Amino acid sequence: MVADAYTWPLSEIRTRFREHTGRSTTGEISDAECNKRINDYYVNFFAEDAKVPELFDWLTQALSATDVGYYTLAQAIAKIIEPVTINNTPITLQRDATKFFEDYPDDEQFVTAPTLVIGTGDTAKVKHSAFTYDILGYTYSKASSEVALTGSAIPVGKYGAWSLKIDDAGTITVTAASGNATGYDTPTLALEALAVADNDSAYMGYVTVTKSDGVFTPAITVLSASNVTATYTDGKFQNRGDPEAACVYNGKLYVRPKADDILQFKAPVYKRPTAFAVDADMPADMRWGPMIAAGAAILYLQSIGSEEKAANIFKVFAYYQGIIVGKKLIQQSRRYAESGI
Repeated sequence: MVADAYTWPLSEIRTRFREHTGRSTTGEISDAECNKRINDYYVNFFAEDAKVPELFDWLTQALSATDVGYYTLAQAIAKIIEPVTINNTPITLQRDATKFFEDYPDDEQFVTAPTLVIGTGDTAKVKHSAFTYDILGYTYSKASSEVALTGSAIPVGKYGAWSLKIDDAGTITVTAASGNATGYDTPTLALEALAVADNDSAYMGYVTVTKSDGVFTPAITVLSASNVTATYTDGKFQNRGDPEAACVYNGKLYVRPKADDILQFKAPVYKRPTAFAVDADMPADMRWGPMIAAGAAILYLQSIGSEEKAANIFKVFAYYQGIIVGKKLIQQSRRYAESGI
């Protein structure tokens, strides 16, 4: 290493940040506040601005016919980027959450979710929370209760399914899939055999069950047993299908329509780097240092209304960004090619 060259630990990035902002003393802005501003840019914005392979990764998310249709993203993910795929088939990544939810409304008959879960008073039953539902434009309410599954026993290792609907008198009807007596090889096959929703009742949701070491007998076999796998899903199975769009909102990934089978979502992502903790901490590549300092300074100056000064620093920022991105985009494009997408 050349003697006296910058190595860009946090202490040097902070010094350059002070030079850019004109806040040279701790009386004007404390070191702790400088560090906070630097980390804000570094953790939340740098990966997307720099597009470096060190902060590039792939997100894979399993989807199923029994999930809620949204998935909490790890804090380490800064941004999902295109192309996004379902089982290697491209789908749309919608950036406008308002439009996404307008295009893909839930279209359920309940106003507040019934939240189906395993029973608490009787673990052989299914419990729902207090909820409100709509039938032909009229709204009704139902207090929390527990209901028993019905019909034939499910053979060992096979799947069974049940739908739950409620009428205007508050009576819940549990209906077994037509082939539960012989069972189904997958949860989706069982769900496809359920009766569809009707107009004179509200569809609450559905349940699937399998037992690995023996038959599952509805209303008798305990749903909490370790050898029983059960799922509880609000809403109509018939609303589900092949996902065609995705959106990130409030730290969650939403996929619509909700999946009607076991599928895989895959997308490239930018990862958040680890925040600097002490003055000696350095970025993975020391050449990132001046870009981090300039980017943090721009955000700080914009936050205090110094737009003209921020615009002047942008020239410096763009210079360092061009050096880093110009080389790294070639490497990243190779990663896309190697991924097969």
